[in-house]
Amino acid sequence: MIRPIRQLTFLLGTALLLMAVRCHADIVVITNLDNPVTSLSNKEVRRVFLGRLHLYPGTEHEPLAIDLPQGSDAYREFYDTVIGISQPKLKRYRAYYLFSGKGKIPFMVESPQAVIDSIVSSTYAIGYLVQPDEEQLNRVKVLYRQATAE
Repeated sequence: MIRPIRQLTFLLGTALLLMAVRCHADIVVITNLDNPVTSLSNKEVRRVFLGRLHLYPGTEHEPLAIDLPQGSDAYREFYDTVIGISQPKLKRYRAYYLFSGKGKIPFMVESPQAVIDSIVSSTYAIGYLVQPDEEQLNRVKVLYRQATAE
């Protein structure tokens, strides 16, 4: 009688472990391999994508932020999770910030592949990917990584 209970416990434990692994997605902030910056804090990432970080830390180089389309799931997940701002609040913030002349909003591209292509072609470009695969990450440098619940 003990043996079937152990098997059932093992199967349930394995199923829970697989579900836990599936429930996490990585969001990575990436840049060109030649960019001298090696990492950014969450606060620095927030400042880049909100247009408030005018130079990379410790450099004299301006970040060129690359954004995905506003309607995409990756865009929503990045801004909700990493930046911590709702879509309506972000729109109001960017409208004010853009018209005040204090900062820049990110340059928008159409797809994750376009983010990678932009970053590969520009040393100081910075963008983000949600659930990237290893092939995508081989062409870029990861500056920040955050695991999120899916």
